[in-house]
Amino acid sequence: MGKIIKIDSQKPERKRIAEAIRVVRRGGLVIFPTDTVYGLGVSIRFPRAIRKIYRIKKRSGRKPLVFLIGHKKDIRKFTNRVSNEVKKLIRDFWPGPLTLIFPSKKYKTIALRMPDHRITLGLIRGAGPLAVTSANLSGEKEHVTLKGVENQLLQKADLCIDGGKSPLGRVSTLLDVTNHPFKVVREGCIKERKLREAIRDKH
Repeated sequence: MGKIIKIDSQKPERKRIAEAIRVVRRGGLVIFPTDTVYGLGVSIRFPRAIRKIYRIKKRSGRKPLVFLIGHKKDIRKFTNRVSNEVKKLIRDFWPGPLTLIFPSKKYKTIALRMPDHRITLGLIRGAGPLAVTSANLSGEKEHVTLKGVENQLLQKADLCIDGGKSPLGRVSTLLDVTNHPFKVVREGCIKERKLREAIRDKH
């Protein structure tokens, strides 16, 4: 089983965040809390580590991972197409439980999110963007505490962060903004109605 470290989600200890950053920077797989549910992630720079996530989670290769970023400006690294409507959504809902699917520079599309969680942001800002999925076996329910995560995943992780309960306890809302009108692929923490209202109020 990977090492388990406890980190205060309100006041993350720098030394412990630094330890997690070192693991990610060398291609390690980390389980950690986010604002929504617990995540399983690796640095986007290690394709082999990304493949490992699919293998241990038993996830279909047709389901892309979400890339978590630490700053809104990091969007520019992945896509050139950010409309004024999307900028409004980002201003209103990032950091937070909204995942946006963009046209991608490198791939056909890419899903990006900036989480609202101090541990997660500390990790991303120190190690760079993470390729992430929820920390559960494919087809099983997501977990809001480290205790809930299946042993099969805990044993394969290089490091597990116990940051207490994920505050929102529900997955992010997934919104496809590659075409207009935008399409809600998965409704999570944020209701579709709220997104529509935000877009209408952009002026």
